[in-house]
Amino acid sequence: MVREFCSHHQLSIDFVQKLEERGMVEINRIETEDYLPLTAMAHLEKMVRLHQELDIHPEDLDVVSDLLERIDQLQEELDRLKRFLALSEPL
Repeated sequence: MVREFCSHHQLSIDFVQKLEERGMVEINRIETEDYLPLTAMAHLEKMVRLHQELDIHPEDLDVVSDLLERIDQLQEELDRLKRFLALSEPL
């Protein structure tokens, strides 16, 4: 539940709601309770760490998240290119 997640991480429910409004997290509503899909937990916990440790406002987390995702993609591409070069180098 969103309430339990927020309590565990010492957050206000508004934090998660702001992330949902920005399309950064999905909340499933069942009757009167809000639930977080298990698939979204790792991403949400990463956003919480950025918010708490670096004091990044929820409104700015989407930009930071996009940049971190782009860095991961570039790192993967660099690793692929290094493997390719290593295979193509004569021994």
